[in-house]
Amino acid sequence: GTHSFATMSGHTLVIGCVGKPSVGKSTFFNAVTEGKAKVGNFPFTTIEPNTGVTYFRAECASVSRGKADVCVPRYGRLREEDGVRFIPVQLLDVAGLVPGASEGAGLGNKFLNDLCG
Repeated sequence: GTHSFATMSGHTLVIGCVGKPSVGKSTFFNAVTEGKAKVGNFPFTTIEPNTGVTYFRAECASVSRGKADVCVPRYGRLREEDGVRFIPVQLLDVAGLVPGASEGAGLGNKFLNDLCG
C-alpha cells in the first residue's frame, strides 16, 4: 500500500536493506514494515525494489528535561502519555549483490541505481 508521512525540511530518511542474495533482507523488510515483499530461498527473488515505512521510537528530548508539555514534533507523531516519538523512516529492500556485479554479473549495478532513487 501507499504510505504518506511528513518530511522534515523536504528530506526523508531512507535506509536500504543491502546484502547478498537469500540472506533475509526481504524477510527483515516484511517484519519491520508489515510489508508483503516476495520471499524465497533462491537468488533474485527481489528484482524491483520494495519500499515501505517503519518508525524509529525515541523519547522526546523535552521529556528528559521535565518539559513534556512543550514536546510538539514537526516530524512524525507523539504518544502523549509517555512522550515517545515515532519518527518515520522509509525502508528500501533491493536485490542481492553478487560477486562480479560491477562487471555486470547478476543484476549488475542495478541495486545502486535503486538506492540512489
